[in-house]
Amino acid sequence: MQVFDASLTKGIIADTIACHKDGGQTYALYLPSYYTSARPFPCIYFFDAHARGSLPVRAYKDIAEKYGFVLVGSNVSQNGTAWEVTNAGVQALMGDTRGRINIDPKRIYTAGFSGGARVACSVAILDGGVAGVIGSAAGFPRIERPFQNKFDYFGIVGDYDFNLAEMEQLDGALEQNGFTHQLLTSSGIHGWPSVEDFQSGLLWLQLNAMKEHLQTQNDTLVQVFRKDFDGRIAAAIAVGEWTKAHDLLAGTIRLLKGLGDVSSYNKQLAGIDNSAGYKSAFAARSPLRQQEMDQQQELQKQFPVQGEKWWAGKIKQLDQNAQHAKTPEERQMNKRVLNYLGLLGYMYSDHALKTNDLTNALAFLKIFKMADPKNPDCSYLSAVYYMEKGDKRAAITALSECVSLGFNEVAKLKADPAFSSIHDDAGFNAVVTRAAGNYIVK
Repeated sequence: MQVFDASLTKGIIADTIACHKDGGQTYALYLPSYYTSARPFPCIYFFDAHARGSLPVRAYKDIAEKYGFVLVGSNVSQNGTAWEVTNAGVQALMGDTRGRINIDPKRIYTAGFSGGARVACSVAILDGGVAGVIGSAAGFPRIERPFQNKFDYFGIVGDYDFNLAEMEQLDGALEQNGFTHQLLTSSGIHGWPSVEDFQSGLLWLQLNAMKEHLQTQNDTLVQVFRKDFDGRIAAAIAVGEWTKAHDLLAGTIRLLKGLGDVSSYNKQLAGIDNSAGYKSAFAARSPLRQQEMDQQQELQKQFPVQGEKWWAGKIKQLDQNAQHAKTPEERQMNKRVLNYLGLLGYMYSDHALKTNDLTNALAFLKIFKMADPKNPDCSYLSAVYYMEKGDKRAAITALSECVSLGFNEVAKLKADPAFSSIHDDAGFNAVVTRAAGNYIVK
C-alpha cells in the first residue's frame, strides 16, 4: 500500500515545494482543507508563461476548495524553454506529486495561460494520461505527428485578445477531429481567466467527467452549470453578440445531452440560427478575421520602419475605428489589432534591449507605450532601458509604475541581472514588496 506525505499542509497555499528527486523543480500547492490520503482527489496542474506557479493556485484555490480539487502550479515551466527540458520538468513534477498526494489517475487535468497553455496541451497530447485541459489565450503547439491521445478541451480567450482567431480555428479543428470541446470568449485581454471564467471551465470538465463515468452524477452541479451558461447566453443576446450566443448554446446542448432535457436550448438555438442578426454576423465573421490578419501583417511590416508621429496617427485611427464600429464584433476586432500592436511593441523592444540597441529600444518603447499604456511589460522594459543608461532613479520609477499596473513577478525582479546593482536600494525593495501583493487574478 502506497504511503503518502502526511507533512503537507491542508487548506493553506504552499508557494514553493521542491521535488524530492530534483530540487531544482519546485511547485506551488493547494490541498483542500478536507483532503485525506484515504481517497483519491482530482488534480489540476498549472503552467504559466512566466513560471508563476503560485499565481493561478492563489487565484483559484477557493474554487478548488469548493469542488475538491488539488492544485499544483509549476514554478519552473516558462516561455522560451525547449520542450525536452520542459517535459523533463513536467515528469519530475507529476512524479513527485503523485508520490506524495493521493491523486486520482483518471482525473488529472492541466491548465495554462499563453505559452503555458501550449505546455498544458503538449502534456496531454504527447504524454497522455490527461482527462482534460483548460487552455487560456493560446492554442495547441505545433506538432507534426498525428495525435495519439484525446482529451476534453475547454478554451478561454478574451474578446480583445490578439490570439482569439487562433482559438476559434482550434475550436473548429477540434470539432472536425472528434474532440469534446468548448470555447468561451469573455470581455478580457491576454491574461489568465477571471475566477468566474475558470470556474465555468471547471464545471464543464466535471460534467464531462460525469458523462464519461469518471465522476458520480451530481444534479446540483448540472444546475449550477445551467445557471452559469444561461446567464452568459442571455448577456450575449442582450448586446447583439449573435455568434457568441450561438456558440454557447451549441456547446451547452453538446454537454447537457445525456445529462438532462435540452429541448429548450434546441428551440432557442433554432430561433437564433433563423434570425437576421445571426445570419449577418455569421456572414461577416470570416471577412473580419481576414481583415484582422491583413492588418496584423501590415503592422508587423511597418513597426521597425515608421516613426513616432506615424504611429500616433495609426493608433488614433484604430481607436476611432473601434469607437465607430457598426457591430460588437467589428469593434472587438479593431481593439484586438491595437492589442497586437502592443505585442509587437514588446517583442521589438525586448529584442533591441537584448542586443544593446538602445536607440531603437527607446523608439520601440515609445510606440509600445502609445499602443498599450496599461501594459506593465512596457514599464518593466523601460526600467531595463534606464538601467542600461545608468539612470537608477528613473529605473525605479518605471518599476514602481510597472507594479501599479499589476506586475507580480517577484522572482523575475530579484533574478534579473539588469537590477542586480540596486538590490540594496530601499526604493527597489519597496517595489518588490508591492509586487508580491499583486499575486491574485482579478
